[in-house]
Amino acid sequence: MRIACIYSLESYTSVVRPLPHWNYFPFGLSMIAAVLERAGHTVECWVICPGSDLSAVADDILVRFGAEVAACTAVSTQFPIIERFAKLLKQRSPALHTILGGHHATLASEAAIASPWIDTICVGEGDQAVVAYADALAAGRRPTGIPGLWVKDLETGEIEKTPPVPFYADLDSLPFVNRDHWSRWVNNPDRSSVIVLGRGCPFLCTYCSNHALKSVTTGKFVRFRSPDNVMAEIEQLAAALPELEYVYLEVETIGAIPRYAMELSERLAAFNAGRERPVRFGTNLSVTTRLVSDAQELERFLAALARGNITSVNIGLESGSERIRNEILKRPRYTNADIIAFCQAARRHGINVHLFVLLGLPTETPAEFAETAAVARDCQPADLFLSIFYPYPGTDLYRMAREMNLFDPSRIRPTAERSRAYLDLPGFPKWRIMLEYSIFYYRVYRGRWPMTRILAYSVRQVLNCVPALVSLFRFAVDRSPLLRQVRRILKARIAAPAA
Repeated sequence: MRIACIYSLESYTSVVRPLPHWNYFPFGLSMIAAVLERAGHTVECWVICPGSDLSAVADDILVRFGAEVAACTAVSTQFPIIERFAKLLKQRSPALHTILGGHHATLASEAAIASPWIDTICVGEGDQAVVAYADALAAGRRPTGIPGLWVKDLETGEIEKTPPVPFYADLDSLPFVNRDHWSRWVNNPDRSSVIVLGRGCPFLCTYCSNHALKSVTTGKFVRFRSPDNVMAEIEQLAAALPELEYVYLEVETIGAIPRYAMELSERLAAFNAGRERPVRFGTNLSVTTRLVSDAQELERFLAALARGNITSVNIGLESGSERIRNEILKRPRYTNADIIAFCQAARRHGINVHLFVLLGLPTETPAEFAETAAVARDCQPADLFLSIFYPYPGTDLYRMAREMNLFDPSRIRPTAERSRAYLDLPGFPKWRIMLEYSIFYYRVYRGRWPMTRILAYSVRQVLNCVPALVSLFRFAVDRSPLLRQVRRILKARIAAPAA
């Protein structure tokens, strides 16, 4: 079968190369493409965005490539553009089979399969289901009885619903991602990349989809690839990209199994020992009281990461209010002092901390967000990422916010999903949330960063409220050597330490 894998995103660099860097490429769909290719099917991948000429993309998929199947993925906010594109494809080629996977298909299954332009959805992990689906179509059979698939009878409209398969246990048995599928869509793809370490999260935060995904089926939810398997892919990647400088190790939290993180770090150190230019690594880490309570163990852990040249970690403060963290977000247990201590310890080992923060949460007050700003200021992370809470369907916090009548579902838009206020919070109006979003860098870094840098980041926050402006800016810089040079000069100046 000739299978087109289709991904979409809202904020993009350019129509030609919409993915700003490798962190934006779709991990799940990439594996689907890899297992299909290993099974003998012919695969190509496309990225669409609001600026795409969908008619031209459809021609490329249907005429040049001759697709027989369109395999799409979508979170709920991206489903409208994916559905619109599926409609265009089906209208031009009624015989085309359309299948949807990803978070929306799994967590809003009834809404997804109700679309007249989606023939089949995959609920849960699709590594096995999608191959069985493609094999059945290639053999001229209707793809029925395949675990994890909801298949629509196109004549009667009846839907066969099969339960999802257990979580896939042996991640080492999966093929490596074929980055050639996506490199044509990534801006500057040769110096950095991403490798997925595992699947699943040990925590059940209410705003995240992991707690909902964990309940979809049975089996072990938190899984890691072996260090041998990970290093084999890193070696392959380094051989293919001689200019490789940085690899992001994608996982929900590398600290889920500390001894695994330390063993992998030692393997990364050995890998870099043989290189003229060591590769830097970054990853995600959830800070908990358990992690920081033993100072000596924390030092050993961070020292191992540093030896592996893991130069940055993303951690979530989310809220400086312990009430919000514990009662609303159901975060893993940590105190503000724990987060601050971790940031200080990481700096001692030369590891940059990138702090993630949420704003506009159900029941949050301006005073509680002021606590968040104060803790973030005490942490002094190398960078931080502030997001406004967006009610994602299928999550516990979506249901909570809906039950509290904090938003009208009909007024929720799938745009600027983390940079626009959607909740009506008593005592914390939308205008105040947007103001806090815009001046947060000033609150955290005043007197610590040069004002030019604070201003640049604040402007970025304002631009984020209108994704089309972000895309226009990226497009202009991408097309103009002069603007690229100006950006390099400005980045060098705003990155200078405060006097």
